[in-house]
Amino acid sequence: MGMFDDIKCDAPLPDGHVSAGNWFQTKSLWCCMDKFTITADGKLIFHKRQYETVGDQEIRPGVFRPEYKLAHTEDIDMDYHGDVRFCGSGQDNKFVDYVARFTHGRLEWIRPYEALSDVHKMSFFAKD
Repeated sequence: MGMFDDIKCDAPLPDGHVSAGNWFQTKSLWCCMDKFTITADGKLIFHKRQYETVGDQEIRPGVFRPEYKLAHTEDIDMDYHGDVRFCGSGQDNKFVDYVARFTHGRLEWIRPYEALSDVHKMSFFAKD
C-alpha cells in the first residue's frame, strides 16, 4: 500500500463515472499525505499545511504530551508539468483510475488510465 497524497478534482472528468469535486488518491506527487486540487480552470494547487500545538494531554498523572493539529497556511500553484495518475471510488463504489496531463502549469486533458497506450502506462510502473 504505502503513502499517498489526496487530490481533489474540480475539473470535469471524461467518462461520467465520477462528478467533479470528488477526492482521490495519488502516488504521482510527493506521497506525504499532502492535499492537492486540480481546479476547474486547470491548475494544480498544493494546499500547504503545518502543525500547530493545541495544548497538552495528560497521559498519566503529572506526565503530559503536546497535541497537534494540521492547519492550512496557504495555497500554492504548482505550475506543474507532467502526468498525475489518481484513483478512487466512482458511482456504485466502482474503482476509477485517471491520468491528468499538465503542460507548463495548465491542464491539457484527463483520461481514463485504461485509455492510455501500453507505453504510456509503463511510465507509471503499474501492475496490470
